[in-house]
Amino acid sequence: MEKKAWLVSILMIVLLFGCKHINYDTLDTSNLKKVEPKGNLTEEQLKTIPVSYEASSLEEALDALPFKVKIPSDIPFDATPFRISTIDDFKHDGEKLRVSFTSFSKNSDDMIILIISIHNFKVEYSGTSEEVKLADGVVGQYNGNLTFKKNGIYYEIGYNNKNISSEQRKKDIIKIANQML
Repeated sequence: MEKKAWLVSILMIVLLFGCKHINYDTLDTSNLKKVEPKGNLTEEQLKTIPVSYEASSLEEALDALPFKVKIPSDIPFDATPFRISTIDDFKHDGEKLRVSFTSFSKNSDDMIILIISIHNFKVEYSGTSEEVKLADGVVGQYNGNLTFKKNGIYYEIGYNNKNISSEQRKKDIIKIANQML
């Protein structure tokens, strides 16, 4: 019995030390492709711009993030599946991130686009905005785009659809935001 307790103790120590290098608070780049910057940038310049990554699928991108994101499924137009634009790492350490998702109308003549950008750091927006109430007691700011915060994650939803009124566009954006909460 004493040997069993000793063995269990050793296994626990090995597991604890073996797992200490896993950090679930940073971007997991193991399945992402680094996007090489274009142009002739110096080492100093490269340090000042975000490192960008691409994912082969939306699921892969969502899995790589250190925070959970709910992607809306009820889109108010005949939409293409969401695609990830890029994941940007602002401090080159996997902690200060922005991820953007886009969807377009399946009918290219409609020129409809939905862009969702998500940050895990505060972003300042200029201009006047209107306060709007969202689900779960979340308050957003609407100025043509909708911005809101939940659990330390900042969201911005942009929606361009010239086929509907500005009032309908606002309702659609709020409906999209509520699916993400």
